[in-house]
Amino acid sequence: MWLVVLAILFSINTEAQMTIGGKKAPEPFSVLELLNKGGLRLPQMTTAERNAFAVQGNDKGEGLTIYNKTTGCVEYWNKTRWVSLCEGTSQTTISPQPCVNVAADGTGCDQTFTIEDVDCPNGPFNIAIVAGGDYATLTDLDNTNGTFKIAFGTNNSINTRTVLVRVTSTCTSLYKEFLFSQNGIDCATIPYTVPSITPSSAALTLCSGGAVYLSVPANTANLNQLIWTRNGIEVARGVSYYVATQKGKYNISMGAVGCNTNAANERVITESGTATAVNLTALASNNGVLCGTNSVTLSATGSTGTIAWFQNGVEKGSGASYIISGDSSVGEWFAAVKDGSCYSKPSNSLMVTKSTATGQISIVQADVLVNGLPLNSFTSFCEGGSLDLSVANKNAAVTYTWYNGNDVITTNPFIVPSNQTTMSLRMIATDNSGAKCPAEAVALDKSITKGNTPGQPNIVGNATLCDGTTDLTIVPAVPGTYTYTWYKDGVKIAATTPNLTVTTPGVVYTASVTNATGCTSTFATKSISANVSSIPVLSWISKPATATFGATATLQTGIEFGPASAYTWTASNGATVTGSGASVTVTFPASGTDTVVITATAQNSCGKSAAISTTVTLGSACPTPVLVSQSALSQNVTLGGSVTETVSVTGGVTPSYQWYKNTTASTTGGTAISGATAATYIYTPAVVGTSYVYCIVTNGCTGNPTATSEVFTVTAAINPATIPAGVGTLSGRTCFDIAESNNTTDCGLLTTRQANKADFSLAATNTQTYTFTPSGTVSLVRFMYVESLSGAIIKTITNNGNPAALNVSGAVTATVVYQNSLSTIGGVQGTAFGKASADALTVDIYAVYNSNANGTGTDKQVKLTASVKDCACCGMNGTAIAQQIGANNYLTHMYGQDCWMVQNSKEGTPTYTTYQGQAAGENGYYYNYAAATTQACPTGWHLPTYAEYVSLNSYMGTAKTWWNTAEGNSFAGYYWGYWRNWLNQGFYAYVGMSQPIAYTYGGPSYSNGGDTNAGVSVRCVRNR
Repeated sequence: MWLVVLAILFSINTEAQMTIGGKKAPEPFSVLELLNKGGLRLPQMTTAERNAFAVQGNDKGEGLTIYNKTTGCVEYWNKTRWVSLCEGTSQTTISPQPCVNVAADGTGCDQTFTIEDVDCPNGPFNIAIVAGGDYATLTDLDNTNGTFKIAFGTNNSINTRTVLVRVTSTCTSLYKEFLFSQNGIDCATIPYTVPSITPSSAALTLCSGGAVYLSVPANTANLNQLIWTRNGIEVARGVSYYVATQKGKYNISMGAVGCNTNAANERVITESGTATAVNLTALASNNGVLCGTNSVTLSATGSTGTIAWFQNGVEKGSGASYIISGDSSVGEWFAAVKDGSCYSKPSNSLMVTKSTATGQISIVQADVLVNGLPLNSFTSFCEGGSLDLSVANKNAAVTYTWYNGNDVITTNPFIVPSNQTTMSLRMIATDNSGAKCPAEAVALDKSITKGNTPGQPNIVGNATLCDGTTDLTIVPAVPGTYTYTWYKDGVKIAATTPNLTVTTPGVVYTASVTNATGCTSTFATKSISANVSSIPVLSWISKPATATFGATATLQTGIEFGPASAYTWTASNGATVTGSGASVTVTFPASGTDTVVITATAQNSCGKSAAISTTVTLGSACPTPVLVSQSALSQNVTLGGSVTETVSVTGGVTPSYQWYKNTTASTTGGTAISGATAATYIYTPAVVGTSYVYCIVTNGCTGNPTATSEVFTVTAAINPATIPAGVGTLSGRTCFDIAESNNTTDCGLLTTRQANKADFSLAATNTQTYTFTPSGTVSLVRFMYVESLSGAIIKTITNNGNPAALNVSGAVTATVVYQNSLSTIGGVQGTAFGKASADALTVDIYAVYNSNANGTGTDKQVKLTASVKDCACCGMNGTAIAQQIGANNYLTHMYGQDCWMVQNSKEGTPTYTTYQGQAAGENGYYYNYAAATTQACPTGWHLPTYAEYVSLNSYMGTAKTWWNTAEGNSFAGYYWGYWRNWLNQGFYAYVGMSQPIAYTYGGPSYSNGGDTNAGVSVRCVRNR
């Protein structure tokens, strides 16, 4: 090898020309030739490594060339800066010229810079910082017109900083880069005295996994100006010590990196050996407060090795416990394990402070209790067990705070953590006035045992005081021998047996069990009702003494010591009871025995009442019935629909019903309706207009007395389905999934659907706005609807415009309030419960208008259909569902938590309405960015975001073709798609013009920019 090297050197020195890679003689003009046996590999550096390279200020470095791994470019040093060969070849110019020598404080470069490119005179441009973005930003950026400003941060080092701004012309995709520079700070303006670093050795050893501790005096003047550096790069500022966990060359500067340095402070840390891995926890007695002449004890847990203690980064002493005192001990302390010359990483820090207080709070160790036992008696704790923390004989002027190590305990009882192997339990007593020093009781570094803690017990018994008392019993999770502890409203009581008699209402009892190993369970809880009760006593409020055969009567009871949880009613001799509460209706038999006995009992948590009875004597006199209307007296209906009218009868004896229709609001002169002979009549008007119905009931006993109902008014409007279809758009929410049942493959899993649950008890769901936008100028805009289940879906519809208005060209809205009973409310099952897509409740909402602006034309209608069901409003499991979105119907499908249009949008006014070789709108529209962001997605839908694209990709997986329905993903389309974004403004599906090809879902790529004027296809995502 040495012979080869000597031969090369000799060749260079003697011939001044050479060839590498073969025996070919170099050309006469070549000093060095490399044959095509491989490439020339330049030195490879990151930007950070390049910046640390000692070439600046060295004239001999001019022309030095490297490959920058950060930017992916070849760069050379031109004696002033590193120049990238990737700066581009566009003809872009900038005016004014880039700022150079910007002041270190960032001032002096506040002008607006303008970009011009003869090849792209109208832009737009993509202007970005490609190097130096850590200390400069672009402001007032206008990519369209090619203008920007640049703001520099403060340069706190002596080094010149450069910023490279790249301008890319979108017309040509060529770019050019412009160099801005900022001066380093002038050290002469910040004269500070630099302190000396401890330890004094210039060479130090770092053990792998450990640390080296460097420090300066804590009282160093102008400490806030002190900067710690590693290999010339700032790593910390304004602190008196630094914990080094990496090898390298360390030093300190004052004021700015590189200023006021001292070569004697340079510490070279090399790596050798391995430090013991530890998880140290440092504790300070009395929370680190030096009070009077008292000392503070520092303790370290988590290691059995030699413990070294550091004050402000300077090693001061050793030992698992270390006692400090006096004013000189004030500062920041931490511990580390020392093994020969190796130090571990530091523990947590402790702040030791000095108090002006004198004397000390007096605490009795026997008063500091855990589960009723003195804290200092504990040698271990039980994982998952409960610790009731208390202090007996408290002083009102003292605050008692418990700690798990250094963490304040905020709940009592405290559950022993399962993620610790040892625990230091501490109680610190602090004088509220600050006049006395704190004191503490501790159980330090006690082991946590596993597997011995009893399970949580149960407290059984009546939560209601019956006749002023109730009995509670602790039932352990596993039978065994235990001691029992009871608490009343969080205060321990004397009871130690499993049984307890309670006489106080409105309190909370908790209890635990402790086994033979001393481990205490978590606490069981029983809340006692504030209401004191007893076995109920019933009395009669109203009851009939006599009644007529076949009649009905209402009976009502009163209760003492209630309320009752249940009532039981019985009636003899064929009478029937309707109802189950304190008040019921009894229907007496039409004939038979002349007496009926009715009995009632009530039950609550204290027991069952004694029965009360009443005897009703029946006679043959015929009563006059009483009618009560059970439905609204005024109802609206669309022609072809129906309304339900219902009455109920009191005092009926085999009653018969007859409904009548009238032309006036009168109960006389009406015409009997054939077949309408029940308590309920379903009326379907035959013509548009107002009609009236009423009911007469006749008792089927001697004399046949009658009763007549109130008048029911029914207003029928024309069925809008018979009006010719018009033009324009009617938009609004068209599908509601109450997400209560149908947890099936067809309707979708509830866990997926409930994110979009339609809760009609909320105004956000039951109150919807529907918008009609006419095509041209129309008049007399009204809104109508037809329900699949009359009266059950819509509560009200309000026209927010003037239905008599002429010359209407803008949008008109209607507010529809849906029935809140469509979904379950107050425990009552909703009307739409269990409805799948096939039997969904539907309502057709119509915007009806006159086709002439002056009202002299003909009526036209635009329809929208809304459905309410207990099933997904979006396709599932490969089966797409069509729904109206905006002005059109689209197939939709759910992917993860997002509902997607799986057909291209054709809303609004697009850039283009046709694809190549397609009819207008056949496969959707083409939109540019402006049209897509304002028109492509109707209300309630939006352009897909990048996050939604990622979610779609994750949900569908790779190797899924977007158009192949056999894949079961329903994202079928005639054209293939991939993803781009419009200059970081939003994402869209780009649908190309080619026939389907073997292009997998994993293949579509994301690009950083797109032409905002390009026409693309859009698929929208429903808002969550």
